[in-house]
Amino acid sequence: MIFVQKSLRSLRALTIGTAFTLASCTGPEIPPPPSAPVAATKVTPATALAPVKPVRLSVPAEVSVISLSDFFTLEQSGKALIYDARAAFFYHLGHIPGAINLSKNHCDASITARAPEITAAIAAGKTVVVYCSNTRCPDARAVAAHLANAGYPTKIFPGGWEEWRTADLTGQ
Repeated sequence: MIFVQKSLRSLRALTIGTAFTLASCTGPEIPPPPSAPVAATKVTPATALAPVKPVRLSVPAEVSVISLSDFFTLEQSGKALIYDARAAFFYHLGHIPGAINLSKNHCDASITARAPEITAAIAAGKTVVVYCSNTRCPDARAVAAHLANAGYPTKIFPGGWEEWRTADLTGQ
């Protein structure tokens, strides 16, 4: 009986403590900036911890597919900005010459950081090409979609590293 009473007291204390914690998590009301409308802004746990998403354009750029022969020609002429969408581990095991690792994890932040590089390459007439492991790998399509949403026209080399190696082309 004593055990049950102690358990009930512990449960009440836990319930009261949890209610207090949840109530205190909502945070104070924050006044709006001077230029904003006068409507009150309240910070909630959901908005306080929400990740910052990159700005998406209203019209994304085009994403298309490039063949091995066209891609090889671009790579050999230096007219391609090549991104390897595979994880860094696989990139370091081998990649297409000149490729830069841009894995799909945190790719929005990487695209933002590389914006000057991408903009300069496109201004110089280069084509942005993304590849991953092979035709079954969705990573190149995911990274290409993020690049397109950032406003950069992108081509996907669907055969990826596997097709490049099978064709016995040079790799790094």
